[in-house]
Amino acid sequence: MTGRTTKPQCVLLDANVVIKAHELGIWLQLTERYELILPGTVIRDEARYFKTAKRVRKPIRLQELVAKGEITELIATAEELASVHAVFSSWFLETLDLGEAEALALLKANKAPGAHFCTSDAPAIKALAMIRMSKQGISMETLLVKVGLKKNLERQYTEDFFRTNIRLGQIAQVTGEGLAVA
Repeated sequence: MTGRTTKPQCVLLDANVVIKAHELGIWLQLTERYELILPGTVIRDEARYFKTAKRVRKPIRLQELVAKGEITELIATAEELASVHAVFSSWFLETLDLGEAEALALLKANKAPGAHFCTSDAPAIKALAMIRMSKQGISMETLLVKVGLKKNLERQYTEDFFRTNIRLGQIAQVTGEGLAVA
């Protein structure tokens, strides 16, 4: 009899990473190798389909995976979302997708303890640094490498892109650019 193996890491995913994993045909491997958490907004509104190499639109059925217990859905409260909105200026908030804002609220409220946020959107990466949670971020490239999945990825999914935007977010945090005026 074999013991149950534990997954190496808990990861909070943004819609763009979910969609890219489906396009690359590695979604199943990610669900097997990571404990995946998704914001409710990503599950219900943002990651609904992907396009195959032949440009055929295929549905993504995340709600079914939640029902089976294969992924976890977390929903930020209005207060948790408001706490994130209070940090940023209105123009910066407009650069964030709703799922990204919800993911940041979940991290800020510690609703996903130990989770790493994986996104490829520059504003969301910067926002992670601006709320002083840089260490809780991970690029898609690093996410894949950690479990032996090597894929050619567009720049926005690479570690270099991620680190560049973390640095830009750290600078913005110091200068106040994009932050709400107190």
